[in-house]
Amino acid sequence: MPSKKKVLRFSLSWRIQHFLLMVSVTLLIITGFALRYHDTWFGRFLIFIEGGFETRGTLHRISAVLLFITAVYHLIYILFTREGRKEFRELLPRKKDFADFVESIRYDIGKNEKPPMYGRYSYKEKIQYWAFFLFVILMILSGIVLWFHNYLFGILPKWFFDFSQALHSATATLVITFLVLWHLYLVHFSPSNFPINASFWHGYVSEEWLKENHYLEYLNLTSSSEEIKNKGYGK
Repeated sequence: MPSKKKVLRFSLSWRIQHFLLMVSVTLLIITGFALRYHDTWFGRFLIFIEGGFETRGTLHRISAVLLFITAVYHLIYILFTREGRKEFRELLPRKKDFADFVESIRYDIGKNEKPPMYGRYSYKEKIQYWAFFLFVILMILSGIVLWFHNYLFGILPKWFFDFSQALHSATATLVITFLVLWHLYLVHFSPSNFPINASFWHGYVSEEWLKENHYLEYLNLTSSSEEIKNKGYGK
C-alpha cells in the first residue's frame, strides 16, 4: 500500500517567491500580448477587459515593478539566508547533470531499463531555473530602457531602443513558449504530476512522489550521508 506520508519540499519563503513570479509574469504576458497584437480582435478584447489602453499600460508597469521586487527578494534570499544559499547550491550545474541528460535520453529510446536518479533538482529543473534567471534579467533591463525612453533619448542612440524593443518582445515570446511547452507540462501535466502538482502552493509532496522523482533526495532524508556514499549515489 502506497505511503501517505507528506514531506515538506518547499518552504514558505520559496513558495512566496514562486507566487510573486507567477502573478507578475502572467500579468506581464497578458498586458504585453494586448499591446503586441492591439490591431487584432483578440488584442482589442484583452485591452477592453483590462480597462482600456491607459489602464493596460499602468497594469503592465505595476507588474514590471512586482517582477523587479521579486528578483530583489530572490537575490536577498540566496545571498543572505542559510536556506537560500543551500537552495542555490543545489541549483548549480554539476557533472552529474550532463550524465543524467545522456542517461535520460538512453532511457527514452529504450537503451536503459531505468531513468537516472535525481537529487533535490534534476537537470530539467535546473534548466528551468537558469532560463528564467536569464529571461528576468533581459526583461528587466530592456523594460527599463523602454519605460524611461524619454529620459534616455539624449544619451543612447536610436538603434539601442530598437534593439531593446526587439529583445523585450523576443524574450516575452520565449517565456510564453517555455511556460506552455515545458514548465506546465513538466510540473503539472506529466504522468507523475497530472492534473496538478500543488506543492507550489502548500509545499508538500508525498513520500512516494519524492521516491519516484527525486530518489537521491529521498535517500538523503531517510539515510545517513555515509550510507548514501557507500551506495555510490550523489556523485
